[in-house]
Amino acid sequence: MKIIQIINNNVVLSEDVKGNEIVVFGKGIGFRGKRGEEIHPEEIRKIYHLEDNTEKTRIVSLLEEIPYEIINFGLRATEYIAACSVLPISPRILIPLTDHIYTAIERAKNHVSFEKGLSWNVRYLYRDEYHTAGDIVDMIKSDFGVDLEPDETAFIALHIVNAEMGIDLKDTYKATGIIDLSVRMIEEYFNIKLDPDNLNYGRFITHMQFLTKRIITNTFELEDDEEMIKYTNYRYPDAYNCALKICDAIREQYQMEINKNEYSYLTIHIARLLKRGLD
Repeated sequence: MKIIQIINNNVVLSEDVKGNEIVVFGKGIGFRGKRGEEIHPEEIRKIYHLEDNTEKTRIVSLLEEIPYEIINFGLRATEYIAACSVLPISPRILIPLTDHIYTAIERAKNHVSFEKGLSWNVRYLYRDEYHTAGDIVDMIKSDFGVDLEPDETAFIALHIVNAEMGIDLKDTYKATGIIDLSVRMIEEYFNIKLDPDNLNYGRFITHMQFLTKRIITNTFELEDDEEMIKYTNYRYPDAYNCALKICDAIREQYQMEINKNEYSYLTIHIARLLKRGLD
């Protein structure tokens, strides 16, 4: 593995064994090395695989600007997120998360407020991710002596959700809106208040993450399972009717179609969430 381009003292461009361009992180790796020289394995802190030239241009520009102590913190943060999450974490979280952390720290140092009122929704919908994000905010305070605003915890949590779902951050905002809509409609339909600490609530949110990803990417099963649809309608009529209302609302508000099989899956998860009709 040879250095193709030095981005800064601690980051260089190289190629993997298949000839694909990669970003290589390591303290002093660009300071000690020269273009064309071999990279020693013990110098490598992390390898990031580039998707295309557009991403390469954007990342090189970012990494030329961001100090290495922030980059190194971003590496630690992504490793911590991967260790905490029960779902696989996309390695693509590294760059946008590091960029967000750098921007958040600069805003805090310059006393720039950036409140978006996200905290309550994200804390309620993504309890585990919000907790992990809170740990990262605490790490930022410990390492850099900076207190971030409460909404920054929510933004970092959404980066984690984005990495779990494997979609763009803008789609994560959309997915969050769909999940929030679904939770509110269940509470209204059954006149209840859901408990985020309940195990079935966590399972429901996980199901909704996968459902919203299928909705956004339009990756449904090709054929409707009519027998399953009839069974869930018969077995859990209240949950089924609620699921239909949720799907109709998603279709109306987001102009997105939903496969009929998803009615049944959503019905089962609503029933489990409520523990109704399950023996």
